[in-house]
Amino acid sequence: NVLVLGVVVSFLGIVGIGASTADFSALLDPIHQHPEEVLNAFPILFLSLVFQNIVPTVVNQLEGDRTKITKAIVGGTSVPLLMFLAWNGVILGNVLAHDPTSLGTIDPVALLQSGTQGGPLLGTLIGAFSELALITSLIGFVYGILDALTDVAKLPVKGPEFEKWKPALFAGVFLPPLALSTNPGIFYDALEYGGAFGVSTLFLVLPPLMVWKARYGDDTTPLTTTPMVPFGKIPLGSMYKAAGTLIIEQGCEKLGLIDFAQTHIAPILSHFTS
Repeated sequence: NVLVLGVVVSFLGIVGIGASTADFSALLDPIHQHPEEVLNAFPILFLSLVFQNIVPTVVNQLEGDRTKITKAIVGGTSVPLLMFLAWNGVILGNVLAHDPTSLGTIDPVALLQSGTQGGPLLGTLIGAFSELALITSLIGFVYGILDALTDVAKLPVKGPEFEKWKPALFAGVFLPPLALSTNPGIFYDALEYGGAFGVSTLFLVLPPLMVWKARYGDDTTPLTTTPMVPFGKIPLGSMYKAAGTLIIEQGCEKLGLIDFAQTHIAPILSHFTS
């Protein structure tokens, strides 16, 4: 709770100070709008706003209370979304205020942390917010992965048996990312490939398929709980089909198939149609 309070205080300071020096008119200028890039931004959006891995922990801590779970998930995702939009608006607006031609060529966070734009207090607040956000996110992921490992290993979540395997469980949580962190350039590749394939598969394809199988796979077995999301099959089918489309599109792009089609096939089709 103390860390979350620190995140909120530092974030409000960033928005309050940064909004006064940001150029929002330039940010909203049509010249800086690129809707054609939205699809390519989906992997980052999935990684930034992913929360499904902590849902089992939330359900367990709230003892299966549907009302509390709904409030926790809706409120817990709406607030970060609004913060995400405000953060990007303030950061990018300040970059445009500093140099409208530098957008996409410089690190906006590094620019503001240096105190060049917005002043030294804004830079300090951004550094504090970044560190606190990283720590709070890490805590959530540790709980989620720890629960997943105990489920896979069929271990209890407390008691002597859990304490016996606790060092191995935490090693499974921390050692893989620690080993991969030795490569300084892996972060950006992990964001791109992890969002396009890993997160899309784990959280947008598999969960709806699992729910579909459990809910509609056996017509003779009645549902034990009422679905919390309305319209039944429509949202379930939409989720995994949309994620599957994204995975195929990103896979074609990574393999160079889209560039090949634009370079070699499109001119041929254009020739025949003309």
